[in-house]
Amino acid sequence: MKLNRLLFSAAILSAVSVQSQTTQKKNQLEFSVGNNWGYLKNLEFAPVATYDYEGLVYKLNYTRNSKNDNLFEVNLDYLSSNLKTDRLSNLNTDYYKGGMHFSYLKKVYDKNRFTIHAGLQSRTSLAAYHDGDYITFHQEFGIAGRFSYQINEKQYLSSKLTLPFMLLRVTNAEGKFYTLDNYQSVFWDLEYGYKLSNHFDVKATYNFNYSRLQIPSAYRELQHQLNLGINYKF
Repeated sequence: MKLNRLLFSAAILSAVSVQSQTTQKKNQLEFSVGNNWGYLKNLEFAPVATYDYEGLVYKLNYTRNSKNDNLFEVNLDYLSSNLKTDRLSNLNTDYYKGGMHFSYLKKVYDKNRFTIHAGLQSRTSLAAYHDGDYITFHQEFGIAGRFSYQINEKQYLSSKLTLPFMLLRVTNAEGKFYTLDNYQSVFWDLEYGYKLSNHFDVKATYNFNYSRLQIPSAYRELQHQLNLGINYKF
């Protein structure tokens, strides 16, 4: 009798384990570290045509997959670097930038291992120059799309494109809303993921960010990022 109970319990535990392994995980938490290099022009801060900068960027991302396969994404990032120029080296300064981004993407296509999600995104960023003497706050609203392809059981590709259409910019000098007439921007991510287990993936990501604000005190920023991270699914 005891042997039958043990065999029955073992069968139940085995079935639960198999179901746990085959059930799609709804939550993902990713931490990554990478290198950022870019170019910045901000004539409101300094009369320098272009600054160069390079530094480490840290990212923490959370994704929730609903029962309808819609995506809710939260992204945090932090960059610490130095702005450098050869023209006026005495204007070189430190540069810190942090951001928080929210997006809700609805699944609009799913066929042959290829999936498309589309929706809206909000991007918030705060940058500090020269020990906080000069600060910029950006709040952007835009449309976003994510394109995913499952290469095989272990490997996948994912790309996300965001096109902001409105910007609230607040600096030491002023605060103002801008639309596409004055503000153009694009954010593009390309990810490669490899499944280590049912709970863990490793990822390599390339990020391209470009922002252009056409105002008398011109603002331009171009960023490239290469990141390596680990993704926990639960």
